[in-house]
Amino acid sequence: MTEIRTAVDLRHPADRVWQALTDRDLLAKWFASVEPRPTSISRFTLRPVDLPELDELVTVELVDLDPPHRMELRWRESDRATRLVCEVTPTAEGCRLAVTHSAGEEPWDLADPDRRQRCYQQLLDTRLPAVLDWLAFGEVDLPATSKPHRGTGPAAATGSVGVVTPVAARRSRYRLGVLLAVVALVVGGVVVTVGLVGARNDRQPPTAPVAANESPTATPSRTTPDGRAPVAGAAPVQPSRSTRPSPPRTPNASTTTARTGAPGRARLTARYATVTPGLLGYEAEVVVANEGEAPATGWTVVLTLPGVARVSAAEGADYRQEQREVTFTGPPLPAGRSVTIRFEVTQDGLLGPRRPSRCVVQDEPCAGL
Repeated sequence: MTEIRTAVDLRHPADRVWQALTDRDLLAKWFASVEPRPTSISRFTLRPVDLPELDELVTVELVDLDPPHRMELRWRESDRATRLVCEVTPTAEGCRLAVTHSAGEEPWDLADPDRRQRCYQQLLDTRLPAVLDWLAFGEVDLPATSKPHRGTGPAAATGSVGVVTPVAARRSRYRLGVLLAVVALVVGGVVVTVGLVGARNDRQPPTAPVAANESPTATPSRTTPDGRAPVAGAAPVQPSRSTRPSPPRTPNASTTTARTGAPGRARLTARYATVTPGLLGYEAEVVVANEGEAPATGWTVVLTLPGVARVSAAEGADYRQEQREVTFTGPPLPAGRSVTIRFEVTQDGLLGPRRPSRCVVQDEPCAGL
């Protein structure tokens, strides 16, 4: 019975090593390309890159996942199912990656186990560190004028670094001059506008005096509330009007809301949970409950998915997705009842959060996030 054990000490943090092990694009740079199986988020096909020691196609199924520490796979090669375990252990200088490939439910006898051992060791000693170094170089926080030139592979890590040239300095001075000119124009415009408004107010004609021989009945005399005559030219004092307070609006009893629990209204709450995590996505559910006293109609649950992800299937509600936002619309929900929305999310990258970044029901946050 064959068992292959390979390990390497890496000067990189465990999160970075886990990213190189599980990100689809990175995995293709040092080990194999990934082709998802449409029937499952935990099954996919590997195409090893320039590795004649392995089969051209390897079917892999996720058995256990504990990011970023451990991953167990059911590895089917040459119609023989085996077991492959990757373990990442933090160390003082980075982490240690150990790979164990052993027999599964059936015996596994390789014709040349030493050749497979050398293949795995070369992957861990040469290809993987090159990708990790490239990732580390891309994470360096350089000044804006000294950012590295990013390419499409680890070789881009040796790209040239930009420097500040005289042309760039002249461009900076030019931008500063334009900015100052714009500020001066804005200030000048404000000053001119204020002057014009003041001049127009000065040209307003004075109020015409009341003629002495004007009929007493033409303009009745007015007095202020305290009995004094009003000043000429002053605006007449309007009697105060008593306003009748408008009665409060009574909302429709069938209106769905998750904000109030007033009698005769619906009150929705929701709880999110990731049911089954996978390498290519995850299965999740949202339980919506009506804790009010009236049926809830037209209610929605809105999720925001991180990164490049999409809902591939759902039951319990209709859904539509626009970019990262997914809206579930459910049937009328009677008072005191609940409904479960279960759905699958597929992701282009193997690494990523296995939960949405936002979940709300009628604009109220879901529990469980």
